[in-house]
Amino acid sequence: MELNLAEELLLLALDTDTGELILPVTTSIPYGISGAILLELFNRNKITLEDNLIKVKNSDELDDKILNEVLKLISKEKENKDLKFWVKKIIIEFPDLIEKVINNLVDKSILKKEEKKILWLIPVETYPIKDPLPTVNTRLRIRQIVLEDLQPNGKDLALLSLIKATNLVDELFLKDERKQAENIIDDLIKNEQIGKVIKDINIEITSVIASTVAGSVAAASVVGNY
Repeated sequence: MELNLAEELLLLALDTDTGELILPVTTSIPYGISGAILLELFNRNKITLEDNLIKVKNSDELDDKILNEVLKLISKEKENKDLKFWVKKIIIEFPDLIEKVINNLVDKSILKKEEKKILWLIPVETYPIKDPLPTVNTRLRIRQIVLEDLQPNGKDLALLSLIKATNLVDELFLKDERKQAENIIDDLIKNEQIGKVIKDINIEITSVIASTVAGSVAAASVVGNY
């Protein structure tokens, strides 16, 4: 079963035991998913990037509801907007973006929906792994590319770019592997074969995440002074 970039990225960001997002990526993962959707649309020849502006190339529907909704959103915009605009806009327009991707994975029988209670009172939905194979295969493929010189394709390079942007390196590699992994990923995503669009989207995601985290830290600091 082939998964799109957003689905693979989300699986990597989930705690396989609890079915919840791992804490270090809770801020970054919505932007990563947004960027993954844009990259998926580009890979499927639905959008182009010209002078840093996103343009719709083909508005025919795909076999994925989320991709169709985002493509329709881009098509409705009267003026072409840049990457940073769309990375943020997708999150604003779809506040349930993570849930949408999770539901796709539930429909594909990769995740299962369960409910637990916090303090025995507050119900919270979790999504533990039902079929571990897709997650295992994705993790293994990433490790083989980075540590064993497996040749990546364009989709792999896009996923590596998103992993770096969303700070998932620590989740996928052991402590003594991380520095080497980061250097190799940097080399791979700087390589010409990755293509300008993936580089540009990675830059924008990283920029948006950095500014968001900085804003959150500043807000927490202000609150802490009162």
